Amino acid sequence: MEKVVIAAASNIDHIEKGMKVSKQFLNGASIYSGFASSLYSPTRVITCVGDEPENDGILNWVKSYRNDNVPIFDFIKVEKGKSFKQTFKEIDGKFVVTNKDYGNYNDWSPKIPDFEAETLLLGTGNPVFQKSVLDACIHAKHILLDSKGIHFKMRAEKIDALLKRVDTFFGTIEEIQQLLENCSLPSTITSSLFNRYPNLQVIIEKNDKKGGRVFTQDGSLYQYQPVSQVEEVCEDGAGDVFAGTYAALITQGFPLKEVIQKSAEAAAESVKHFGIYKVKKLLTISPEIKIRIEESRWKSRDGRDEKGANRSD
Repeated sequence: MEKVVIAAASNIDHIEKGMKVSKQFLNGASIYSGFASSLYSPTRVITCVGDEPENDGILNWVKSYRNDNVPIFDFIKVEKGKSFKQTFKEIDGKFVVTNKDYGNYNDWSPKIPDFEAETLLLGTGNPVFQKSVLDACIHAKHILLDSKGIHFKMRAEKIDALLKRVDTFFGTIEEIQQLLENCSLPSTITSSLFNRYPNLQVIIEKNDKKGGRVFTQDGSLYQYQPVSQVEEVCEDGAGDVFAGTYAALITQGFPLKEVIQKSAEAAAESVKHFGIYKVKKLLTISPEIKIRIEESRWKSRDGRDEKGANRSD
């Protein structure tokens, strides 16, 4: 049985300077989450790549980073269409996404051989592909889902099917709100989700600027945030680094509070770098981005989920 299996996309993105594309680089949720997870636990990545000619050499590109912490990659080429691609432009020392192209990747559903895993992380990407991988997983102690908001409206039924089986969900507050309509308070949203999906144990609300919050089925609330300002180079991929680190540490049996803190530290460190260097440099965490964890309760005292429940008692 594999320790950690991650299913997400790999892609070759572009850095643009002026009107001319000056450099290609390896990117994608599977790259960031896979490398981050492999720092702590043996990791296998099931990843899809586009059918463009430049993707033929993507395996050699990954191997060029080989060291003791490189995960095993199983590459599957998209049969029709192309994978998700981004273009970055350097502005005032920061890399900013200027274009996103989803191609036909959203409709792609490959046949995945059956496998087992200690932890399965369905990384950011196409829920049709995520569902194919989940259906092939015949056993996993933990199933984690990290998905993009654009897919909720496009593949709502697939997201619903995924959430019925996962125990941990990662998302921004906007993505969480899309799961249930007519929910205005965070406590109401998360309570409703836990009631709707009994298997769900942890909901992680990500916030690129301020850290985030972690709601648990038992009513605990953890809030994490950097102690001081991080010098940001590129925030793209920070959520994937968080998810990959989280998956590996949960597999190793670390307590949730420690998992959150180490994952948040890794994500905060990652925004200081661009491309694969987000992960290659994570072994040394800078002291200025140590994370402060705040704990409270977000459910009412008697255990009932009520609108406006005191989340600080």
